[in-house]
Parts: sequence; structure tokens; C-alpha cells
Amino acid sequence: MIGIISFILALGIIILVHELGHFLVAKHYGILCHEFSIGMGPTVWSKKKGETTYSIRAIPFGGFVAMAGEEAEKEMVKVDQVVGVSFSRQGLVDRIYLKPEDQKPEVIGTIKSVDLYKQLTISLETEDGILREFNVEHEAYYILEKGTQQIAPYDRCLESKSKWARFATMVAGATMNFVLALVLFFIVGLSVGMPTYSNTLGQIIQDSPAQVAGLEEGDTIVSYNNQVVSNWEDLTAAIQSTTESTTLTYIRNGQTHTVEITPQVNDREGTLVSSIGVGPEYERSLLTGFKYSIFKTKEAFVSIFETFRMLFVTKEAGINDLSGPVGIYKMTSTIATYGLTSLLIWVGFLSVNIGIMNLLPFPALDGGRILFVLIEAIIGRPVDRRIEGYIHMTGLLLFFGLFIYVTFNDIIRLISA
Repeated sequence: MIGIISFILALGIIILVHELGHFLVAKHYGILCHEFSIGMGPTVWSKKKGETTYSIRAIPFGGFVAMAGEEAEKEMVKVDQVVGVSFSRQGLVDRIYLKPEDQKPEVIGTIKSVDLYKQLTISLETEDGILREFNVEHEAYYILEKGTQQIAPYDRCLESKSKWARFATMVAGATMNFVLALVLFFIVGLSVGMPTYSNTLGQIIQDSPAQVAGLEEGDTIVSYNNQVVSNWEDLTAAIQSTTESTTLTYIRNGQTHTVEITPQVNDREGTLVSSIGVGPEYERSLLTGFKYSIFKTKEAFVSIFETFRMLFVTKEAGINDLSGPVGIYKMTSTIATYGLTSLLIWVGFLSVNIGIMNLLPFPALDGGRILFVLIEAIIGRPVDRRIEGYIHMTGLLLFFGLFIYVTFNDIIRLISA
């Protein structure tokens, strides 16, 4: 049970932060957001507040912010369609009823002309044959069978905004993923601290050679196997210099002591490795929390790009080695048993991973949409929106195909294990 809860919470937080990035920047630039959704598929819960519907959907993989103009807008009304309208105190159309026979509009008629994009006008031929033209409010709503949706005038659409505004809106999701990783790693850094890598011991493993020799946490090692030790790197090198019993000199409470110690020797792929069972001292502070955050975020970036190198350059890994949601669930369930600290590190790593993946210049991903903004900047005009839409739809189908394939491999591995 803890695995399922951890998995849903981990993905939920990552998706929420990602979509929140898109949403906040879109709102900053005045882009109309019809819906803010966590999850995909059928709606489990929804609440409309202002011009946006906030929803949770059944499938906890992904989410979206439905921005006006992100795709070619579906025509809600068209010529020869029968609709109803009602008016504001200023005499402007503020409600357009798509099912007027079931609702109570002030006027019902057949649309003869309509422009809700720039001119904001609608002409209706009423039942008595009179043609009436109305101006439409900028914030008018469609009245649907269930719920409402605000009209999307040109100045509220994504394509009306500057290239910088569109770029910022698209990149904001991944940016928030990176911020989330930094915050989670900072929390871990504050809790766990960072090793000082000095020659002072911070941990003694139970029943290890160090404990048998009488060493304690806080002891400062100054010599091992007749080699001077001034930091952790020196100590590590000195321990590896011999597999035999040797002498170790340390300082405790200002007094110097020398003891004999016999390292534990392990055979690792044909190489003899010595260890005495000690760990470095850790420092906990705001500064070390910040350093740890930067270090772990950089480590996550390097790890992910190393995976790309193995996939596309050296071919050491292939598509069959990728993990999908089932593999992520299995890893999250396992890591959750190690404790909260390990889970936070894992969620931070996943957040960086999802951020980078979304920035790949692949259709349907944020990176694909950013690519079209860059193309527009280069050629001096936007790519036809319908062509761009078809390209994104193709990318989405390919992405879902990969998603299904990777998930199938995850399940096969799970069954085999």
C-alpha cells in the first residue's frame, strides 16, 4: 500500500509543479486557460473558478493546461447553427447558448455570420425572419450542456503573444521541475548534511575493524600504514595501500593514540579492496543544504545525459532498457521502504528527468512547441497552425506507441522477476 501511495504522490507532485509552471506564466501573459488538469482520461473531480476549470482525472500519468490557441481552436459555433444569446447590462452578448431549446436565452436565431476571434460580433436571423447583429463581450461564455466555457478572443490566445512570451510559457513547466528538484535536494541536504571530507570520523560501522580497534566518532586520523593523513582522500588512499594488519594513529580529546588494525578485504571483480568500516563527518547548515542541492541536481543532469549517450552514441543501451510507469512504480515502491530521505532524492531525480524529457525537440512535447517558436524566429513567420497541429498529433501518437511498448516491457520484466 505504501508503494502505491508513494507512487501516486510522487507523480502527482511532479505533474502538479510542471503544469503549474505553464499555468502561472500563461496567466502572467494574459493567455486564457480553459482547464488545469492533473492526470488524463475521464474526469474524477472538477471545479470551475473564474475562467478556468480545475480537474483531477482518472489516469495519474501526465496532465495539461488547455490554453486558448495552443491548438487550432475547435469551432464552437458556425454559420447556420441555431443558438441562443443573452445580454449584459451594456447590451452586449455575454452568453451564447449551444442548446437553446433546453435553456432560456433572451434571443434564439440562426447564425448568419460570426467572428468571436477579432471583431467579436454575431448575426442571427430570428424566427420572424429579422436579421439582428450583436456585439459580443470580450469575456462572454458559451453555455454548454454541462458547464460553461469562455470564448477565446485573439488577444487571449497563445498565438497572439510575442515569441518570448510563448517560449517562456512552454519552458516554464520544465523549469518548475528543476526548481522542485533543487528544493527537495535542499531539504535532504539540510536533514542529512554534506560530508566534510576531513580526516575526522563521523561514522563507525558495528563490528567493523575500526570498532574492534577502539575507534570512535569524532576521532581524527593523522596516520595510517605510516602514511600521513590530512583529509578523507588521504585516508581512503592509505587504507587501500595494504591488505595486511598495520598501525593507525588518531587524536582524541587532544591526545594522540596509536593502535593496530586489520582491514577487511573483499574481492571486487578480481581486485582486492580494503575497508575498515568508517564514514566521514557530516556538516548541516543552510550553506551545505544549498551545496548539496546543486550537487545532486547536477548529478541528476549528468546521469540522464549519460543515459542519452548510451542510447544514441555508444549503443550500450537500447529501447528495451527503458522503464515506463510500471518500472517507475516498482522503483518508487522499493525506494519508499528505505525511508523519506531516499524517497525525496528519488522524486528529485524523477523531476529532473521529466523536465529534460519535456524539453526534447519532439512533436507534442514542450520542446517540440519551443522548436516551432524558434523556427518562426528564424524564418520570420509562424508555421501554419494546422500543419503544426498535425505534426504534434503525429508525435503524440508515436509517443503513446512508445509508452505502450515500454509499459509492456515493464510488465514482462515484472512477471519474469
